[in-house]
Amino acid sequence: MTVRVITLALIAFALHFGWEMTQAKWFATMNELPFWTATAWCMRAALWDVAIAAAAYLAAAVAARNASWPRSPRALAIAVYFAVGLAITVATEHWALAAGRWRYEAAMPTVGGIGVTPLLQWIVVPAITLAAARLVMSLRRSRR
Repeated sequence: MTVRVITLALIAFALHFGWEMTQAKWFATMNELPFWTATAWCMRAALWDVAIAAAAYLAAAVAARNASWPRSPRALAIAVYFAVGLAITVATEHWALAAGRWRYEAAMPTVGGIGVTPLLQWIVVPAITLAAARLVMSLRRSRR
């Protein structure tokens, strides 16, 4: 189980870090920073993204009553997984924007004041991570 969790955390980190680096151009605050400082910010954001992903995964596990729910995911677990990630993202974005932690570029499309790229991040990256989780779990199971 520990190897599985570490593997999934590394996959989630890599995907979120890549996304953070790609979407940085949509954030005015990132464009004002030197490259390596912005990269460090993206790394820190990706670590927080992994924490959000873990919370979403655990909430789905509680809803499914099964820590290995991605092996054969049910609609409730999937809905909880995406809903928790999106809810935390929306709350974080609202807080960070209001507190002046970051600003969007004028060209950033928004929905309800939240940037589209952070919202898409919590649809696209978790979907890929879920597919990776299914693969990792099936590989570990077939080795037994």
